[in-house]
Amino acid sequence: MEDIISQAKGEFSRAQARIIRDITATPDDKLNWSPSATARTPVQIVAHAALGTQGIGGLLAGKPFPFANMAELDKASREMEKTYTSREAVIELAESTGAAFLAWLDSVTPEQLGSMCQFPGMAIPLVAAMTFPADHLRGHAAQIEYMQTIWGDMEFRM
Repeated sequence: MEDIISQAKGEFSRAQARIIRDITATPDDKLNWSPSATARTPVQIVAHAALGTQGIGGLLAGKPFPFANMAELDKASREMEKTYTSREAVIELAESTGAAFLAWLDSVTPEQLGSMCQFPGMAIPLVAAMTFPADHLRGHAAQIEYMQTIWGDMEFRM
């Protein structure tokens, strides 16, 4: 069990470091820029990813999905994300939601590890779903990395 938890924590920590590295490398004049009216800005992407860590973590811990459907989730998410406009604020958000998720992982018992967690429309074994927060962070880090190429930043960061 410790190995499973340790691996989930490692994946999450690497994904979190990646998205924080990406927002740190984003130029000040691009923090609140987006390529279209419906696209998130880099700051909003990090806010979305961090709030997603909190939301997915809640589902993993057994909290019910608080929205009627995914469209309602998206609308609420976008409104919340608009309240973030600075690099510092989203880094702080990512660090605090990340710390809470890592603390939750430390509290998982062997009995919980064998349980199912309820996601919208499906039940998933907790042991499989524990990496969802890391997957979510990695997907959104890739969005920022693509945006960086749009404005000419071709540096490869590890």
